[in-house]
Amino acid sequence: MLYYYFTLLCYNYSMFDLSSPTVYLPTIFLIIVGAFISILYKDAKRNTREHTWELPYFSEIALSMNYIARNILENGRFCYRQNVDPEIKYDNKVYNSLRHAGTLYSMYLYETLGLETKFKDNRIMSSKYFIERYLKEIEDGKYAVISYPEEEDIKYTIAKSGASGVGLCALCNLYEDKEIELSTLRGIGEFLLSMIDENGNVYAYYNLDKKEIDKEAEAIFYPAEAAAGLMSLYEIDPQQKWLDAIKKIIMYIVSTRKTMDLSIPFDHWSVLVIEKLLEKKLVTPEESSQMRSYAEQMAIPALSNQITNSRNSYYGAFKDNIRPASIGTIMEGLASIYFCSQNEQLKKIIFKALAIGCHFLARVQVKTGTMAGGLPNSANWVKPGVTPNASVIRIDNVQHVVSGWLRFQQILKVTDSY
Repeated sequence: MLYYYFTLLCYNYSMFDLSSPTVYLPTIFLIIVGAFISILYKDAKRNTREHTWELPYFSEIALSMNYIARNILENGRFCYRQNVDPEIKYDNKVYNSLRHAGTLYSMYLYETLGLETKFKDNRIMSSKYFIERYLKEIEDGKYAVISYPEEEDIKYTIAKSGASGVGLCALCNLYEDKEIELSTLRGIGEFLLSMIDENGNVYAYYNLDKKEIDKEAEAIFYPAEAAAGLMSLYEIDPQQKWLDAIKKIIMYIVSTRKTMDLSIPFDHWSVLVIEKLLEKKLVTPEESSQMRSYAEQMAIPALSNQITNSRNSYYGAFKDNIRPASIGTIMEGLASIYFCSQNEQLKKIIFKALAIGCHFLARVQVKTGTMAGGLPNSANWVKPGVTPNASVIRIDNVQHVVSGWLRFQQILKVTDSY
């Protein structure tokens, strides 16, 4: 574009007297217009590229999102389990409210990162079912996401702090569309505040039968899920008490797990929260340093266990882990660590790990048939003689993998590496 206008300038210079206002003024005007159009063209090309087939995993994400949409029943409940073999049917009585919330969260992530809103109506319908079935007022002004004994094989009805946290991640976006009251979302936040002890640990369960916190039960990922939910709430309702609770939870996780060395659990929700805290500059320099250190520490055992030999049939998976859902969460977490870290060498390694990990997930995705887009429990689902459970497709398998691909795409956009 600019080349054309400079050529025009040279032509004018050779053919006309540029000292004449009737010549040089139009010429300068054309140069300015040409430069402006060129900038707009490049900017438009860069932005529209996000909507094209050029993005890696565009097809895989679309396939899996269509799988999720096909498996929303008329009432908004997900068809929780399917099988690669469509002849194998399940009664859908087994269910998990936390995983329902997680799938809603990934559907919204698809709208914000994938820039597609074609499934928004499906998400809102499924969100309404979730609110009606699983969101209950347990005390005056406190709401929690509950789990039923008949669905989750538990002894009594409970409210999980983790499910309530992921529930907030799934539901806070409804506030902008006036599909939920802020008071309800604040009520979930109040429930989570009541589940935090003086040190920053988050209790796992609330017993609805006894109307008391079960202080004996433990669930290692629930604290960070609670913090992630409070972060979603803080983004639409920036009250100091939500931020104080988020930081208290995260600093407790950071301080108690740093001594675990390579045994540190891979907790993708915790680094997602840290990523947001750092991005929004909501922590002190000392807190920032400790959080970055924790995030980088968490990356090391995962990276050291990844299969990087391209001749290996499990290339991109992990030595002790070929489960797509689990690998999807690792991809999500590594993407957050990438954005948290200031260590350029580590970021290069993480980028390579994401590239081959996401490629592995693309290889094990079901590509054809009525289950196209599904992700089975094990990468071994295609091999003869494996256990029947290997070919089961749970809805959360799909959502974690979609989220992993979306987060890697986010890095590809930022680094212009596609």
